[in-house]
Amino acid sequence: MSKATGWVTARTLAGCGVVACLALPGAAPGTAATPVNAARPTTLAAAAPARAAAAAAQAAVPGRLYSVAAVSANDAWAVGLDPQGTLIMHWNGAQWSRYPLSRAGYFIGVAARSASDAWAVGGTNWFTGSQTLAMHWNGRSWTRVPAPTPGGGGLFTAVAATSSRNAWAVGLAGPGPGTPSPVLPLIEHWNGRHWSVQPVAALPDGGSFSGVAALSPSNAWAVGETGLNSEGTGQRTLIEHWDGTSWTRVASPDQPGASAGYLRQVTVIAAGNAWAVGAATMPDGRIRTLTAFWDGRRWRQVPSPTPGGDAELLGVTASWRHNIWAVGMTSPSGCGPCRTLIMHWNGVRWKVLPSPNPPGNYYLYTLFGIAAVARDDIWAAGTTGYASTLIVHWNGSAWS
Repeated sequence: MSKATGWVTARTLAGCGVVACLALPGAAPGTAATPVNAARPTTLAAAAPARAAAAAAQAAVPGRLYSVAAVSANDAWAVGLDPQGTLIMHWNGAQWSRYPLSRAGYFIGVAARSASDAWAVGGTNWFTGSQTLAMHWNGRSWTRVPAPTPGGGGLFTAVAATSSRNAWAVGLAGPGPGTPSPVLPLIEHWNGRHWSVQPVAALPDGGSFSGVAALSPSNAWAVGETGLNSEGTGQRTLIEHWDGTSWTRVASPDQPGASAGYLRQVTVIAAGNAWAVGAATMPDGRIRTLTAFWDGRRWRQVPSPTPGGDAELLGVTASWRHNIWAVGMTSPSGCGPCRTLIMHWNGVRWKVLPSPNPPGNYYLYTLFGIAAVARDDIWAAGTTGYASTLIVHWNGSAWS
């Protein structure tokens, strides 16, 4: 497993000693909203609504999934990339379906507020200079919406929305994930008409955002890291808060004794209840899970297990205020094999739960994103070997 670099695309290409490259086109950003699919989705798996786990097991397609969002038991989205580029999959309560899209780039984040309001965000290129990419679902089709790209390039890593006129996309400004050049944090806001770049406090050593969550128009959180570099050392956690007027940096916890750390994702339940997850690199090179809790006054580090020697947390969600789930990957030796990791917070402590690793000769199993519909209806998405998508489901008693 590579050193903690704080945002998933750069780190996981080399994760567990494996480099997996998927060719992506270099499309330039559109100048106007452009419909990208009006065709019906391609059915990937069929199942009765009560058998979501069976459908998840059958829904694998080439590629990888980085994020998942759920509106209801009959409406969930998962996004990522396949060998040709953008990948979007949808759950309608009975089956997962793949939407045919123009190959505009790749997706890292998705947010769904209703059956007719969802966003998918990412970038246009993987190893070369990237442009920001934002697409919107209106209940009928996915449409590309122009989003500013700072000079020198940029991309989105996450998105959150509280209404049709209030959405946030975060990421980084600078070259794409295949380059070692310094990058800067990027935040953009959707006001119902257009995306606009928001002022962010300058970071002397650079940095990036990899997660965002919003509770209301006056309460949002963005998390990531400072000091991003190609070696994966020296970074520190980064948290900023939106109060309705401006984004302000808030003191963020790092793992005690760690030489580097980052936060990958955040979920907000109430004004005094939010969680962020990530990982930390220790002086001996080991990777430890990192969880942080906001109590309304400050963020504090909460002890969490690190099974298997090395482990990273890459996604987090909540089905209610004391029922938090986090996902990622774990490795016994730091160089594979990597296996899925699922942890649960019951209001007292974090506990590792058995998590699925489908049969096959795969070296890498990773869960990047997780979303809750209810306490007994939760989806997590990721990849097997970076070659095939992975979707798993919690039915209230087990993951499968």
